[in-house]
Amino acid sequence: MDIAVSVVVPAHNSSKGVRHGLDSLRRQTLARERFEVVYVDDGSTDGTGELLDAEVSGEPNFSVVHIDNSGWPGRPRNVGLHHARGRYVLFMDDDDRLGPEALARLYHRASQDRADIVFGRMAGVGRTAPREIFQQPMSNGSLRTDPLLLSSLTVHKMFRRGFLLDNGLAFPEGRVRLEDHMFMLRAYLATDRVSVVHDYTCYYWVRATGFGNISYAAKEPTEFLGSIERIFDIIDSEVEPGPFRDRLIAHWLRSKLLGLFQGRRFLRQDLERVARMHRQAADLVRRRVPDSALDRLNAFARLRAAALTAGGPAALKGVAEFEEDVAHRTRVTGFRWEGSVLAVATDTALERRSTGTPLEFVREGAAVYWDLPAELLENPRIKEAAEVSEVLPATAYRAFGTRNGDPAVVRLPLDSEPGEEPAEAPGRVRLRLTGTVRVDAAGGDHGRPLDGTWKFSTRVVVGGIGSDCTLGPDRAHSTERTRTPAFVGSRDAARFANPYFNAEGLLTLSTTGSWRPLRRALRTGLPAEVSRTAEGLRVEIPLAMQAAAPGALTLTCTDEGRAPISTTARVCAPPRPPEGGDLPTAVLAGTLPKPARRGVLHLGVGEGDAHTPLGLDLYWTPLGWRVGRAEGRLAQRCARACTRRARRAARRMPRPVRRAYTGAKYALRPGSAARRSARQATAPRRDGAAVGGTEPVQAAGAARTAPGPAARRSGGGERPGAAPVGREAGGEPARGDKERR
Repeated sequence: MDIAVSVVVPAHNSSKGVRHGLDSLRRQTLARERFEVVYVDDGSTDGTGELLDAEVSGEPNFSVVHIDNSGWPGRPRNVGLHHARGRYVLFMDDDDRLGPEALARLYHRASQDRADIVFGRMAGVGRTAPREIFQQPMSNGSLRTDPLLLSSLTVHKMFRRGFLLDNGLAFPEGRVRLEDHMFMLRAYLATDRVSVVHDYTCYYWVRATGFGNISYAAKEPTEFLGSIERIFDIIDSEVEPGPFRDRLIAHWLRSKLLGLFQGRRFLRQDLERVARMHRQAADLVRRRVPDSALDRLNAFARLRAAALTAGGPAALKGVAEFEEDVAHRTRVTGFRWEGSVLAVATDTALERRSTGTPLEFVREGAAVYWDLPAELLENPRIKEAAEVSEVLPATAYRAFGTRNGDPAVVRLPLDSEPGEEPAEAPGRVRLRLTGTVRVDAAGGDHGRPLDGTWKFSTRVVVGGIGSDCTLGPDRAHSTERTRTPAFVGSRDAARFANPYFNAEGLLTLSTTGSWRPLRRALRTGLPAEVSRTAEGLRVEIPLAMQAAAPGALTLTCTDEGRAPISTTARVCAPPRPPEGGDLPTAVLAGTLPKPARRGVLHLGVGEGDAHTPLGLDLYWTPLGWRVGRAEGRLAQRCARACTRRARRAARRMPRPVRRAYTGAKYALRPGSAARRSARQATAPRRDGAAVGGTEPVQAAGAARTAPGPAARRSGGGERPGAAPVGREAGGEPARGDKERR
């Protein structure tokens, strides 16, 4: 069978981590006879070549090619391309790894679209990977019509081998910075058949520690700027003058040339090196960048370009320090379920990272400016570039979700409204953004459910300055009340989704956790109901949760000395939701087999010993079965109702029966004899004389006497032998009853 894909992997002194990538290639789901792996050892001195020889020995379609050290990945890739036999070639770095289905999915999309270039979703491990380009599929893409392709200029892609050979595409050899950009620019310009696999993480882009990727070595300004000029040469030779050429020039000007003067690495450099970089970069901009390309820069890149061409090293450092100080804070203000979508209300404000104070803008008439240091705004060209009047309303506010164990990022819908508000000082304004992040638990992962545990963040880009903030640490107190779980999905595949704040305070959505959140959902204030059916006892428990889809679970009753009673229950939306409630309401309903005997049964959710107690009891009262807490108010109300019912029944008893019943009740009550003896010792005699300590005490077990009805009406004394009448018989309770209550 023909080889479908050849994987080319240059390797150099990577013995500490090369096995990770090798293992990921061995786990590919594409049939082993359908792909080959070509390692090219670039003169390693740490035993990488020998390690690879031993590892792939006997592996079908795995091979190692040894070459003298070239010092850069361009030549090893060209050698690997020369040895490749597959219809498609994928370039991979030795410290990276592939997802198990990467080759199968990439080859399927390439064959389906007849693509010249195809690449899959990337996830950065210890580094930042592109996000926006992987939020939707792409077929028949072109650099002219899809500018997002410029956000992915690494060569970790699958290329049709005939496309590379026909267009003479090869990597620059030797020590050449940005050699992958030069290769990708030519490749993108040569085709309009680019495809993207957006819904599966194909490539894990790893920042290795302990062994080096040469991309992280310090950039020598002359060498790096020379590579940027070579890219400008490619653009000028292959692209006609006009907006498309200006857009390409502006991209490398912003991301690479001006990128030399931003970030903490730049701020740590000494002024002498910065001055040398400034002279060379400013000269290149003046010589090669037209004004039409400068106009295509975003607001802050224009400001940096003005500091480069009209200012000096101090101005560049001042602009970089201001950019590093810009951040934002997002506050979670509430939750609301809309079907299977969790709507998270947010309030976002820009702030200064160094002080935590709000970031303000300077207003002069109708114009609004960055709040730069005064010495920068004294330069007319820098102040002109610092105006952001038209930028603030177009501020980008985005939300993203990341699953635990997979660093790939999924963009979430976010409805936002940017607005200005006056600051405390006159002539200053602040930017505030309010919005709602919509987390679709049933289809938020590119149409698939959000499986596992997810965390969320927001990103604000104002004038080209971007910052990220995780959701959760800053939240309003009201969020705890509106935070409820939900059953989402379809009737046959509903899943339990629970939003919560983890130990670090981060907003988290889990679909694989326990049933414990159901205990918190027992806060509706609505009573549970129990009814008899032919099958047993039907239990209906109101829950404060969303039932976008009927969810199934196991309802269990347990008690010491009894075998657990279990049944399948469902959580559904009520036929008529209660009026006036601000929380979603669902009903947990299930029919339990009737218990063999009466008593208190503890309700839980789950199977056997692994069940989660709900904190509710199913117990018997003379009024019937009830659900609640046996020691709670409901049980007390049931006990009082039982007492009233017993008293009414006692009134209907014949007097002899009533006398015998009450006499036996008091005689058999524990401690009754001692209490009667103490009361008789201090009670007045019939003739009014107190009973002294020498009077004989009434024998234990004798019935207490109480005045009969006739005696009470006439004010007379007690009638010997008459039984006491408690409240259940219609009279006043005996003194002992009051004391016991």
